[in-house]
Amino acid sequence: MAKRGHLIHMVTERTDVDEVYAIPGINSIPCHPNVVIHRPDEVVPWHIPDDRHRILGLLNKLLEVLEREKPDVIEANYLVPYGLVAYLANQITGIPYVLRHGGSDIRKFLAGGLWPVLWRKALEGASLIVTDADSQALIRKWSHRLRTLTPYVPDISFFHPAQTQRKARPVLALIGKTNFYWRHKGWHRVIDVWQQLEGSFDFLVVTQGIGIEDFRSYVNSRMGGKVTWQGFASPWEMPSLLNSIDGLFFYEDDLPFPVFSNLAIEALFCGLPLFVDNDRLVDHYHEHGIDLGQGAELIVTLPSDDPKKAADAVTAHYHSEGSNVAPPDKAIYINYLLTNEQAILDCNGL
Repeated sequence: MAKRGHLIHMVTERTDVDEVYAIPGINSIPCHPNVVIHRPDEVVPWHIPDDRHRILGLLNKLLEVLEREKPDVIEANYLVPYGLVAYLANQITGIPYVLRHGGSDIRKFLAGGLWPVLWRKALEGASLIVTDADSQALIRKWSHRLRTLTPYVPDISFFHPAQTQRKARPVLALIGKTNFYWRHKGWHRVIDVWQQLEGSFDFLVVTQGIGIEDFRSYVNSRMGGKVTWQGFASPWEMPSLLNSIDGLFFYEDDLPFPVFSNLAIEALFCGLPLFVDNDRLVDHYHEHGIDLGQGAELIVTLPSDDPKKAADAVTAHYHSEGSNVAPPDKAIYINYLLTNEQAILDCNGL
């Protein structure tokens, strides 16, 4: 959107917030000249109750930017805490706001019934709520000023297959956060499959999180030192990371609710084989308005209850000749960009 001429002021967290998930050593972010990043920088003195007051710091920085730049609209990504900060800023300044949500904030806060009065005010006051196919029915209970859009489409100019030679020992990977509930991602079942593949493949886990020591202990008890560990890559490093591996595991059967995976679709756009534990992924993306086309051929469904048969299927995939899968049509990304742009402009009559 910056390339299309819009000036975007991004108000976001301090770099030292939630350090367990932060990427160390990033001193600068590659940005378009029309994107300006603002972060709270005040040191909050200690007092009772002891707290860093993140929301107040974000709200103060946002109000500074609104007062100085006088933007047309505020857009908040995720309801907690950013949607609530946008709501408070709207109440103070009158500038309209757009709310976007994820999957977890919907389930934890709205569906969970937490803070119902606050949510009623925040959702009713939004000029637009951008929702998705999984959540539109729930959001419609709160507001009819909503638009159902595809949550994410990778930029095909970055996420595309690289010209690489097939390795003698393919690299299989797990990528994502390691929370306390890492078994919800089926990662324990993936390790069971990897155990069967030792000797013919290399293994990479790209992760950070509060559950990493528990997961590392689980992996080491089964595979010893045969897995390479790496911290998070920055968003702009993801295309090269995905093009450096040969297969990604993405299991869903243990998830407590359906998720739209940005990672899985980035992998498919990079031409990466995706090993899954059910055959629902193509239909799920289609429900969100994405036709994977030939990319669906990259999805390999493994038996979820038999690690040996799953390992045999993985091995068979790499013994096959394979076929060249055509990259997605760039129109899918352009349409994603234009529909999001129009939704934001429409909400303020721009």
